[in-house]
Amino acid sequence: MIRELFIALFKAGLPVGVTAYLLVWWALRNGYLSGVATVKEIEKEVKRLSKDKENKPDGDVVHRKWLAMGGGFYGVVAVLTWVFVELNEILDFIRSFDSIDALIASLSIGTLVNLIIEAIKNSILAIAWPVYWLSDIRGDHVWIWFIVAYGGYWAGSTLAARQFRGRDREGGE
Repeated sequence: MIRELFIALFKAGLPVGVTAYLLVWWALRNGYLSGVATVKEIEKEVKRLSKDKENKPDGDVVHRKWLAMGGGFYGVVAVLTWVFVELNEILDFIRSFDSIDALIASLSIGTLVNLIIEAIKNSILAIAWPVYWLSDIRGDHVWIWFIVAYGGYWAGSTLAARQFRGRDREGGE
């Protein structure tokens, strides 16, 4: 169980924590979230923002994806899953060619359509992230992975809010 806890810390807790930190910090920095000090306040603001059709972040693909996938913990893991799956598919796509010339020669409308279809499928997969990650977890203590992942989310979100609040007290950038 201790071994699984350490594996979960590095494979789930750390990535979720870093992702939560970056999403919350970026949202605070760009004024999407305001007056938040706790995870509960962050989640309340994210929920408000995801329902507010007029004030959604413009041109910010990752934050729009975070909000579209529910925000909060669920949305953080969904975004992380989406990025993970997309990057793996892009790398697999590039590796499937022997050379740059072969890659360029294969570019067509059909290839573009396939990439768009794959992106849609990956978004659906990201929304269903529990199924995706549960199939990847081997062990008898699956609950450890969820607790560690939520702990990472809580720690990353809290750290971002504290650092941002501290920066505001010091007079900003």
